[in-house]
Amino acid sequence: MKKAVLAAVVLGVLSGCGSDSDGGEGDKTLSDSEVSALIKCSNLAEATPCTQNVYGSWGVLVSPDYADDYCNGMYCFADGSSAPEYPHLTRFRDSGELIPTYYLDAVDPRFEYALNKAEEIIGYQLFDRKGVISLEFDDTPFFEIDYSELPTDWGFIWSKGTLSGACSSGRVSSKPYSTSLVSYAVGNDYGIDKTKWGSGYAWIQLDSISEPDPGCTTIASNDVSLHELAHALGMNNHFDGFGNGAAFNSNAERVLRNMYSKQNPAGQPFDSLNIEP
Repeated sequence: MKKAVLAAVVLGVLSGCGSDSDGGEGDKTLSDSEVSALIKCSNLAEATPCTQNVYGSWGVLVSPDYADDYCNGMYCFADGSSAPEYPHLTRFRDSGELIPTYYLDAVDPRFEYALNKAEEIIGYQLFDRKGVISLEFDDTPFFEIDYSELPTDWGFIWSKGTLSGACSSGRVSSKPYSTSLVSYAVGNDYGIDKTKWGSGYAWIQLDSISEPDPGCTTIASNDVSLHELAHALGMNNHFDGFGNGAAFNSNAERVLRNMYSKQNPAGQPFDSLNIEP
């Protein structure tokens, strides 16, 4: 077992992606209906066994032959129920409980940029910045990493230089150097129930250790950092302005802001989302 140790430094309160493009201001301004459609496309929650468009088809289970506890996507329903006919908005609950957030070995300005920018976009505090941790993982499977020294049993862990891939600069996964998708247990109210399928932590990784392919970058920009954080918050699939072209532009801002609007709590039907500017 490898142990994690929380450093004394506590900061003040305030899946693989390779795009390093900074969003431009010349992008099309989306209508309310287009924003609503993008929220559904990016956030669509299915069941277990489940997939988030991994195989190119919305609403299709991987296979009925898989065990009920198998999950191959961002979200799975904790009770093992089938995919609903009319899925609703899936996001972290608006319960007043902040998302514990840690930094592996050191704080990187891009971590802080993404956290601050996300809270600015959303309009309220979402993260509890716990500080720097020291964690040995080596080849330890994600389910054997010992997080017992951490004060919480779930949260986000930022790291840099723990990503592999010659054309990737950011990824959210279950452990460093892994490409495994992060899967969250979702309750019947469509709120994410704190812990991820497997361990309780989502690793947000920046900067690949691989040599970049021609035309690619392995170093994340501020926008890529924000892009990866948005994945962890529930924006799973890419769209124009979110990984297709720009890593994170004004269109992505509107999707994130409306996903976490006080007017759109977890479980809000997609066909009755309240869309803000």
